[in-house]
Amino acid sequence: MAPPASAPLQARVLSLVKTLQFAWFVGHVLTLLGTCLYATTVVLFRSNTYFYKLAYFGALLSYGVVIYKSHGRPQPNVNYARKLVMDENAQYLLLAFFWFFSAPITVTLIPFFTFSAFHALGYVRTNVIPYVFPRPAAPAGGNETAPATWQTSVQEKIKSWTDKYYGAAMRFVAQSEVTVIAVRLVLGLFRLNIVPIILFAQFLRFRYHLSTYTRQTFTELRVKLDALLLPPSADPRVPPIAVKVYTMIKGLITQFGNSIVQAPPATAQQ
Repeated sequence: MAPPASAPLQARVLSLVKTLQFAWFVGHVLTLLGTCLYATTVVLFRSNTYFYKLAYFGALLSYGVVIYKSHGRPQPNVNYARKLVMDENAQYLLLAFFWFFSAPITVTLIPFFTFSAFHALGYVRTNVIPYVFPRPAAPAGGNETAPATWQTSVQEKIKSWTDKYYGAAMRFVAQSEVTVIAVRLVLGLFRLNIVPIILFAQFLRFRYHLSTYTRQTFTELRVKLDALLLPPSADPRVPPIAVKVYTMIKGLITQFGNSIVQAPPATAQQ
């Protein structure tokens, strides 16, 4: 609960930054800042990996806080490991750890940047504004129909925007993971870069079982490719070998994706 508006600014800020949730917020801010700066250097053809590392350091911080709050201190036992395996936040933490120590792949930042944008905005609405810019206390017997303060207006606008675009953003994340990041990693196979695709394939397998957005993306992609490559709607110019390769790959992906995964009760992402 935010301290009263009459409390000194220093006391209000200290009460905010001393919380574990503030560290979570800082992690998201670092992810946003690092991604924007790194993307700028890439556009200018002066790629600076420091900003890439900064973005993933922020992701490690924010997801680490979530895992700690959800599961407590790490425990060297099977039950704790099983809970982590089935926690999508732990999966993103593992990915962030891997990308942090790997050569930069710019598109891998897309999901983390998107999540951080929504989480950071939500924190500003529910914590930064009430703690740092509290609304003045209403005078005793004041007019109940007094105009809304700028704090209330900004909070309502943030909530309206995040509510409106959250679903579209989650679909965008799923599509980027399935059709952008995965394709980029497959191209890395030509350079014998196998580990990233193995790790990400396992990640997508869990996401398929845990996320309706990921399942929808896979379904939409399959329908489009079937219409393009398989009879009766297939383009006659498609060579038969392409159809055979597609059918084989689709079968392998389906078999891999349908491997037994014990889905836990649905939990919100971060």
